[in-house]
Parts: sequence; C-alpha cells; structure tokens
Amino acid sequence: QLGVVSYRFGQHFALYIFVWRRRRETSRHERRGYGLRLRGSDNGERSPRRMATRRFVPSVRTAATAIFFIMIVLVIAAISFKRSHQQYFASLLFTPFGALARYRLMERYNSRLPGFPLGTFFCNLLSCALSGSLASFLAGNPGPEERILLTSFISGFAGSLSTFGAFVVEIIKLIDPIIFKADGLVYAFVTVVWAVVIGLIVTQTKNWADEI
Repeated sequence: QLGVVSYRFGQHFALYIFVWRRRRETSRHERRGYGLRLRGSDNGERSPRRMATRRFVPSVRTAATAIFFIMIVLVIAAISFKRSHQQYFASLLFTPFGALARYRLMERYNSRLPGFPLGTFFCNLLSCALSGSLASFLAGNPGPEERILLTSFISGFAGSLSTFGAFVVEIIKLIDPIIFKADGLVYAFVTVVWAVVIGLIVTQTKNWADEI
C-alpha cells in the first residue's frame, strides 16, 4: 500500500507543479502585455539598464542536478570519514543510479507493448538477477571491504532499481472486470514465473561453479 500511496502522491504533486508553472507563466504574460511595445525596438532589443538589472533564475533541472552532485560529494566524504556507517552511506551512493536506470527503462519501454509494461518487467527481473548473483558472492565469505561493497550495491542499486509500487499499480490498471480485461493477471504471472526462473538459474550456476 505504501507504493500505491507514493505513486498517487507523486501524481498529485506533479499536477500541482504543472498548474503552478502555468499560472506563473500566465501572470507573467499578463504583466508583459500582448500589445505593441512602447520602449525598445521591434527586434526585441532591451535597454542596457534593464539587461544589467535582470537576474538569472536557474531552471529546475539545473537545481536538481546541482543538488544531486552535492549529495554524491557529501556521501563520498561521509564514507571516507565515518567508518562505522560505511555500508549505509555506500547504499545511499548507489541508490540514485538505480532510480535513474529504472526511470529510463520505464520511460523507454513501458509503451512498447500495449497491456504489458516491459520497462517495469525488465527493472524487476534485472534487480532479481543482480541481487541473486551478488548474494552468491556474499555466501563465499569475502573480505570486510568486499562485503560492504556487495551489500551496499544490492540494497542501494538493485533495491532502487526494482519497483513493487509501480508493479502493483500497473496490475490494477490492466484489470477491468467490466470488459473482461485480465492483462494485469497475465503480467503478474509472467513476472513472478520469470523471477523464479532467474533465481533457479543463479542458484544452479553457483552450485555448478562450486563443483568445478
């Protein structure tokens, strides 16, 4: 339920941002006016005084990128100085990259096949494959530094790459009993079956490698 609530909250928040930006642009156009300009030439030239007093306002993407890189620098510094919590800080370091990879996969592949979100399907299966394969290395009793790195990558990158909330929301959207639409059940069944298959493959591969 937490994933569904987060999804709905994100929808309402994005709608609020869109309405706020549209109102801001509308009020800016109303202040500027749509008639003929009395000052300045027709080619859009502005006076030097107005150009000098004009402030630079960064875009939302620029601010988000700056905050993202500042957070990465702070996490790297925390890993270097806070030895007792290296695993938690390393997980925070890998988490944004998993979220960005999930966003790109879902944006690019979810609309490829109607009735079956391929992007979410790939994200969950890739997360299962990474978690299972890296957990097999943890079973081999690695060193303390390797254990921290593997555990942080599993909980940070693979954990943020998978998405249970979007998976549940998509299942609900693809089910409509009125028109006998059961694409969501097919999608859920195929995802679970392939996750089990990938888990078995990873386990058997580890056993085969141990025998060699």
